[in-house]
Amino acid sequence: MIDCIALAKILELQNHTLHDQWRKNEDLFYQAYDREGWGLFSWFGNILDHAYAWLKTKKADRPDIGRSAWGDNSGCCGQAASAR
Repeated sequence: MIDCIALAKILELQNHTLHDQWRKNEDLFYQAYDREGWGLFSWFGNILDHAYAWLKTKKADRPDIGRSAWGDNSGCCGQAASAR
C-alpha cells in the first residue's frame, strides 16, 4: 500500500515538473506529444478533403449545363438549363 502511494507521489511530482517546463517552453509540450501516427491520420484526412472537393467540382462541371431544356434547334433561350 505504501509502495503505491509513493509511486503515485513520484508520478505526481514528475507531472508537475513537466507542466512547469511546458509553461516555460511551449515547444517541449509539442515534442513530448508528437507521434508518428498522427501524420498518417492527417494525410488520410487531407486525401478525403481533396476527394470531396474534387467530387463537388466534378458535379458542377457537367458538359450539358448550357444546353436548353427545349432542345438546341427550338430557338429558346438557355435559361432553362439553369433550373435543372
